[in-house]
Amino acid sequence: MNSKERVLCAIRREPIDRVPLDCWLHEKRFCKRLEEDYGPVDKFLDEFNIDIASSFVPWPNQFGEKDDRYYHRKFEMEELPGLDLEDPRDPKWLTETDWHPIFRGVNVKDAVERYGDDRFIAVHMWGMVEGTSSFLGIENCWLNLSAEPELMKRWMNKYAHWLAELAEACIDAGVDMVRISDDLGQNEVELFPPEVINELIIPNMKIVIDRIKDKGAVVAMHSDGYIMSIIDQFIDLGVQVLHPCQESAGMNQRYIKEHYGDKLIMHGGLDVMDSLLNLEGEPLREYVREQFDIWKPGSGFIYNGSHLIQPDIAPEKLCEVYRLANELAPY
Repeated sequence: MNSKERVLCAIRREPIDRVPLDCWLHEKRFCKRLEEDYGPVDKFLDEFNIDIASSFVPWPNQFGEKDDRYYHRKFEMEELPGLDLEDPRDPKWLTETDWHPIFRGVNVKDAVERYGDDRFIAVHMWGMVEGTSSFLGIENCWLNLSAEPELMKRWMNKYAHWLAELAEACIDAGVDMVRISDDLGQNEVELFPPEVINELIIPNMKIVIDRIKDKGAVVAMHSDGYIMSIIDQFIDLGVQVLHPCQESAGMNQRYIKEHYGDKLIMHGGLDVMDSLLNLEGEPLREYVREQFDIWKPGSGFIYNGSHLIQPDIAPEKLCEVYRLANELAPY
C-alpha cells in the first residue's frame, strides 16, 4: 500500500495498514534548523513515512506591486464587487515560486510532478474570509462582514465562483484533495456572529465545495480555533476532512471523536501552539500516545501538526514525535 492508497483508504474508512502521517514543513526558518541539525526536508519526509504532499496557490490578490510585507495593494470595500479578477485558469496559479521570504511554498505543478505517483497531493486554497482579507486587509475584511453585508455578499459570490474555477484547475492538474483555509474560530468561541457565517460564508463555500465534489476530489477544511457550532454545517456542505481540531482553543477532542468520528476524517493530533512547544521528554511522549488513543480507533484519522512547524521547535523534538508516531500508527 503506497501513501496515496493509504490516505484514500483512511478517508473511505476501508481496511488500512496504518494511520496516514502528515507534517507541514513550510516555515523556512524551521526548515533551515532542520537541515542543519538533521538533514533536508525530503529526508524527513521519507524517513518518517509522510504520506501527504501539500501544495499551495498564491494569494488571490495579485494586483499591484508587493510591499515590504509581501502583500499586494489593498482595495476599498466599494471596489471589490466590480473588480475584474484574473483568469483562474492561467497556469501562473499552479506554478508560483515567489513566496513570502519565510514561507517554503510548493506549487501545484511541482508537487504533482515530484510526488504525484506515490504521495497523496493536497492543495491549500484561501477561503471566503482569508481570500477577501488579501484584498481588504484583515481589519477591513472583518469590519465589512458586518458593516457592508450586501457589498460583501456580492463580492463573495463572485470570489466563490472564481475559486471554484481555480479548484477545478488544480484537480485537473492532478491534485487529490482541495483544502479550503478559513480561520473561523478563536479561543473558546467562534470568530464571527452566526448571521455572518450563515448568510455570507457558508452559502459561498457551498459553491466551491460543490465543484470539488463534482470533480471527484476530496474536500478538506482548515480552520483554527473553536468552531463547534459550525461542524454540522461543514458536514452538510460535504466537507470530508477537518484540520486541525485545536484543543488549545477549547475543542473537546473526545466529544468530537464520539459524535463526529464517523462523519469527518480528523487531520491533526499534534497541537504546535501548546503541546509540541511546551512539553518535553515523557510528558510529550504521553501526549502523543493520548492523541492516538483518542483518534486512531475505527480509522478516520490522519496524524499531523495543527499548523506549520514553527522555528522555536527543536528539530530533534519533532523527530522524536514522529518516531513515536510511526510506532503507534500500525493497525
